Amino acid sequence: MPTETYFNLSKEKQKRVYKAVFDEYSRVPLEEVSVKNIATSADIPRGSFYHYFIDKEEALAFLISETQKQRRFELESIVSSSQLNIYDLIEALFISEINKLKNKEESNRVLLLKQIIKSAKATSIFYNSMIISILHHPMLEKCWNNLLLKVDSKELRKSVFELLFASLKDCILVAIDDESKIDDSINSFKMKMQIISLGVNNMVEKQR
Repeated sequence: MPTETYFNLSKEKQKRVYKAVFDEYSRVPLEEVSVKNIATSADIPRGSFYHYFIDKEEALAFLISETQKQRRFELESIVSSSQLNIYDLIEALFISEINKLKNKEESNRVLLLKQIIKSAKATSIFYNSMIISILHHPMLEKCWNNLLLKVDSKELRKSVFELLFASLKDCILVAIDDESKIDDSINSFKMKMQIISLGVNNMVEKQR
């Protein structure tokens, strides 16, 4: 997250700095981001960037967090209106992203992700941010409980969540990288969900 210095800026200057940072990170991959370009666009001294953000990775994590907010609002609406289980939730996340691609929606999130996928380090930051934003959300607990498993444990939950998030990330990034592979991405996602679900059910049955 940004430093306290950033949040002490006027709202107008915060917006100017944020836009400059977003424009640069959605233009090139993380490794090619130019602090000089950001400073010029935001009309700030080059050194000020490091007063606002610890480093370029921290700035990217902030951008990812900000672009995820709208999606979290959409998902909360979905979860509150139905009895989704954990697989339904992950599918809702996936379909939400796929529909944006199919509809050619050049949202801030999609623009940023198109550059993120070009960098292994940026992809790792995105994955970690996605997990943090969802893992401790109340809707995750609710959707897990809707599975009504006969056997449950923290270890089981952790393993299943890791598999689900990894599958979600991989399939989304495939679709973003090459929109001609959207259908392949959907089929791959469905198969992975079935495999995980069957594996969990078999494990639970053996432990009863």
